[in-house]
Amino acid sequence: MKALAHTTFKTLAGGGALALGLLALAPQSVAAQATLPTWREIVVYASDTSYPAALAQRGMQGAATVELTLDDAGRPRSASIRESTRSAELDALAMTLARQLSIAPAGGARGGLVHITFRKDHSSTIATKSCADFNVDAAWQTATFPERGLRDLPVISDSIGMLVYSLHRDGAARQSFPVVEAILNATVAACARTPEAGMLDVMRQEALKLIEK
Repeated sequence: MKALAHTTFKTLAGGGALALGLLALAPQSVAAQATLPTWREIVVYASDTSYPAALAQRGMQGAATVELTLDDAGRPRSASIRESTRSAELDALAMTLARQLSIAPAGGARGGLVHITFRKDHSSTIATKSCADFNVDAAWQTATFPERGLRDLPVISDSIGMLVYSLHRDGAARQSFPVVEAILNATVAACARTPEAGMLDVMRQEALKLIEK
């Protein structure tokens, strides 16, 4: 693909008729692909049977964008990954799920995007999440997305929201609330020491320590 793109560029520079032929055979440009409609946005939680427990237990989660092409009858013909979860297993699962969708696109469009997000934790399960499970998630995030911080883990934003609510409800946060990064760093360190503890309990304890300082 890179070689074809390079050849096309050089030929276009020459302005010959061959450039038009190559351009017609080349894959869609980034600009053209960006115009594809979004057909579905789906969130799959670990409690769903379509999210293999073995993957969730390894901390594997993320978002994929699948480009789906339909045949003449409107059935999914092919699927490819436009944006990857950086997990071959999750990407394959995303394409499988996309192919199973029933889509009736407007205007007879043959190509569109399906955004599928795999999330381990739901707001109803965070209270029972262990530090051991969080440690696995943190290790996956650090190894797979080194350019991101642990704050980008979905469970962190959900947990912080629950923490703020509980502290204010109990009157424990009359003073200024600690910086989120400080709470997160303290929680990561404490969970590493006590994997058997509950993650949300540890986060609350560490937040209270920071408030009392």
